[in-house]
Amino acid sequence: MIRKVLFEDWYTAIIIVSLIIMVSAKILNTNRFRELINNPNYLRIYIKDHKFFNPFDILLFTNFCINGVLIMSLFYSTINEFNLKYNDFIVLSILLGLGLTAKLIIGVIIGSVFEIKNISLSHVFQQISTLNILGVILLPFNALAVFSFPKQPLLFGVIFTISCLIIFSGLLKSIKSYQKLLINNLFYFILYLCTLEIGPYVILCKLFSYDIN
Repeated sequence: MIRKVLFEDWYTAIIIVSLIIMVSAKILNTNRFRELINNPNYLRIYIKDHKFFNPFDILLFTNFCINGVLIMSLFYSTINEFNLKYNDFIVLSILLGLGLTAKLIIGVIIGSVFEIKNISLSHVFQQISTLNILGVILLPFNALAVFSFPKQPLLFGVIFTISCLIIFSGLLKSIKSYQKLLINNLFYFILYLCTLEIGPYVILCKLFSYDIN
């Protein structure tokens, strides 16, 4: 059933704000935006000129945080009578952004401590780029979930599958780039995966399961 869209609906405002942010990023650097979406060699092209959270990445990272919280709140509303208030949405988006930023900074610090700073910076750039792509892809799916197919479990299943594939493909690219080094330091790589890659998602799932119960 098609949902009736009201001007006052704050979901509409979120979609519009997200769209404005994404268009602003494209205007800021049109070629880079196109290559982020279409060019498989994007990382190789921009890694040398990359700065930790430049304006282009900040815009798209903000877009990811907005759409990430929105899709989680929409999914939560399908399994429980729940309507997220706009002030809670802002707080959750900020917390998600701060949490991910802290995770990335810790990765850079670990790289400096173990004298593999270049590798850690490359991996951080890979993670940021993956999240930026995911944010761009989540926007149209969120629009479908809000306006056309509200509370449809199948749609959220598709979104979850695509999101996992994007995140997993980003991790595989990092592994492929440094596979020889990782094989020689397999224990530290597994430790890193458990603490900084898998751990945060497990904690997030636990928090949502407690809320649901």
